[in-house]
Amino acid sequence: MLFGVILITTNAFGGVVDYVDVFVGTEGDHGQLYPGATTPFGLVKLSPDTGGSGHAGYDYANMTIEGFSHTRLGGVGCSGAGGSVKLKPALGKTATDTMNKTSETGRPGYYHVVFNNNIQVDLTVSPRVGFHKYAFPASAQSAYVHIDPTHNYAGTLDSSWTVESNTLVTGYTRGKNVCGHQYYKLYYAVRFDQPFIETEADGSTVWCKFTSGGSAATIQVKVGLSPISTAQAIVECDNDLPGWDFTAAKNQAEGLWENVLGKIELRSVSSELYEFRDLFYTCLYRCYLLPHNVTGSNGEYRRAGDEATIRQVSATAPDYVYYSGWSTWDDFRKFALISLLEPDIAQNIVRSVVDWFSGGYTPAWADGYWPCPSVRNEFINALVLDAYQKGITGYDVEAAYNGMVGTIHGNDQLEKPYQYYIVMKMARLLDKQADYETYKTQALSYQTYWCPTQVDGEGNIRGFFTPTGNSVPQSDVNTVGKYFYESNLWHYRLFVPHDIQGLANLRGGRSLLADDTEYYFSTWQHMALNEPSLTYPFLFNYLGRPYRTQYWSRKYITDSVTSLYHNHGLFSSPVISRVYQKQPAGWLPTMDDDTGAMSSQFVYSALGLYPACMGDPYYVIGSPLFPEVVLHLAGDTEFTIRAQDANLANKYIQSIKLNGKTYLRTWIAHDILQQGGELNLQMSSTANTLWGTDLCAAPPSLSASATESSALKADISSMDNLPDCRVDLWDLTAMIEQWLMCSNPRDVLCAAD
Repeated sequence: MLFGVILITTNAFGGVVDYVDVFVGTEGDHGQLYPGATTPFGLVKLSPDTGGSGHAGYDYANMTIEGFSHTRLGGVGCSGAGGSVKLKPALGKTATDTMNKTSETGRPGYYHVVFNNNIQVDLTVSPRVGFHKYAFPASAQSAYVHIDPTHNYAGTLDSSWTVESNTLVTGYTRGKNVCGHQYYKLYYAVRFDQPFIETEADGSTVWCKFTSGGSAATIQVKVGLSPISTAQAIVECDNDLPGWDFTAAKNQAEGLWENVLGKIELRSVSSELYEFRDLFYTCLYRCYLLPHNVTGSNGEYRRAGDEATIRQVSATAPDYVYYSGWSTWDDFRKFALISLLEPDIAQNIVRSVVDWFSGGYTPAWADGYWPCPSVRNEFINALVLDAYQKGITGYDVEAAYNGMVGTIHGNDQLEKPYQYYIVMKMARLLDKQADYETYKTQALSYQTYWCPTQVDGEGNIRGFFTPTGNSVPQSDVNTVGKYFYESNLWHYRLFVPHDIQGLANLRGGRSLLADDTEYYFSTWQHMALNEPSLTYPFLFNYLGRPYRTQYWSRKYITDSVTSLYHNHGLFSSPVISRVYQKQPAGWLPTMDDDTGAMSSQFVYSALGLYPACMGDPYYVIGSPLFPEVVLHLAGDTEFTIRAQDANLANKYIQSIKLNGKTYLRTWIAHDILQQGGELNLQMSSTANTLWGTDLCAAPPSLSASATESSALKADISSMDNLPDCRVDLWDLTAMIEQWLMCSNPRDVLCAAD
């Protein structure tokens, strides 16, 4: 059965799950993550609830456990969302027990802990089922399992439980989404491997009694989740996770993780990079947690926004899987990684987005009905453009386009122009010329908000984006939240990912904007713990100083940096530390992982490939951290990134060759990676201040440089006047056709493919 059987293959080099540390980012407000068991994009996220204010129910510093619930989101704001269907084993009816902290362990697909009363807990999962194994010690007290369907981090609207038999309890739970936005609804089935003696109601919860004291007992429990019905939740217990062999289920979950994490193979890793290797795989693991597969094992699903209708995936495509649960204001960039490594999954993710679009109600936040916990939807249209431009097109493209037009959310000054660019590109690809011209104008509308006379916080005239394009008081420039959501004027100053050259033109040239950007970093204005400015270390490639991209993109993953801001203001005193550390307090203070947004930042930075304009099919080249990385891509294709002499000190690129030929661009197209081959970079501790500085080496931008247009005409009219970076001569007709389609016409003349 398509939805009930999971095939596992093993990577030849194997064992990468051993490098994942599921406890990184789980202490206090340093990631808001959780250590529990899940599968790649699985609905079930089975993890301990320690109480307190943890957004995912867990705090590594808390020694108490209130139970083990089955849904959550990794590192999101407000109070998080999820916490559905909490179970707790107990000797006597105790609501909370303390753990033996030294016993606590976890790895992808598995969690283990022992309470101080010697109850041993083992947890594993399938995509739709949580599998609990409780070993009770001999005790004079009775052994109980408590079922609480009312538990929810953001608040429960209503819930139920029904004792179906002496081995089965069913019900539903309807809980609020992040920040109290509307609701999701899940049905559940709690099935025991042995009968309970009796049940005792406790308000809206139930205690299941298994012994009246005496000998030791081992009780196994499967909890099936379904957005469809309690009947389907019961089916999942058998279809999605058949039998009661806990070890086999654990191995199955681990095998799923080995498959996906092994798509990126790190080779020749020296001991100084071991910690960063472990962080890499830990962060890659976190990129695979959202969205959720909310398709039943029978192929049925409920679409977000339409609780009343049960649909069948086969009506869309034989291989369709419906995904839901989004946080795309935060994590939209990570989907360029998914489309690279998992094109089949990316296709179904985009199908799911288009499916949601077709409902006609596409709010910015997770309002209305959802089949699982969800957050927000800004920038979700970038996922569609990214997939379409990478040849992932198995969906209704017209419906996709219409939906993209209807999901332009965000601030008017900068977030909407970027989204208009996304729609503009899709219109051009679909030959909708009138729409293309309209949306191009709106994509360039960011220019009307540029105030060239605006001073920075120190009184230097630099130019900034302001709400009206008029100057604001100097004292407001560095104030977080004054004009931009969770940011100040610096943090949105470079938020024009589609047109960095156009921004440079506003500033007076690439050199001036590069100077400003260097000032921004060297005075520690950068906010590495929130999403708007994540791209900025990579923007020097557009500005003729790629060696500064190499410096700053590496520094922010391996070195101590100074952080002045959290996303609501200034820290009481500057925080000086690494952004990413392999420890429970692993991220910066207040730095939510935001469903893999921050984790993907580490992955991209360590690879030295970054989707600076998410939606467009290219990656800006940064500073590869590891000497050799093999990307295992679809069709048994391999692309190798070989960074000669790469180590912590050697962060600078001296030269690059692609498949043995000199490569002069500071970015690389997705198609090149997809075809397989080798990118060979010579690394050094000394910056090469000449490599990649020519204008034609810069990544694409919507606007040409102020001096480029006239030069471009001369270049096309004379094949003898091609830029120095040209490696191969193209057929002139094909070159001009490509020039007409390209967002940066001069780039065509610099192609090194």
